[in-house]
Amino acid sequence: MDLTNVALVGRLLVGALFVVIGVRLLIGRRPVAMLLGSKRLPQPLGIAIIGGGIEIVLGLAAIVGVALPAVFVAMALFVVAATAMVHDFWNKKGMARTLDVNVVLSNGLIVGGLMVMAAYPW
Repeated sequence: MDLTNVALVGRLLVGALFVVIGVRLLIGRRPVAMLLGSKRLPQPLGIAIIGGGIEIVLGLAAIVGVALPAVFVAMALFVVAATAMVHDFWNKKGMARTLDVNVVLSNGLIVGGLMVMAAYPW
């Protein structure tokens, strides 16, 4: 069975969503920076702006089809880094911990999918 079109739709969807999320991050950079600052990260506004820019660039690269294996690995690494910065469940208790654990697990699924896309013979 030829799944080329399925892979293409998946690639375009992932790319488009990375762009949308990056744009939303840049638009809402101040609240995101406040969240990052609450995690005691240095230069939280800079991290928010750079993060949004990275998401937009990687998303556009996926849509256009440039260096796809590297783009999907970079996306996976970005998701891992962002998850570690924001969803520090090891510092939380109760429902807050449960919610962050759920996000970490969901993001693990995203990372797995991105790694599969990186391995696809584009």
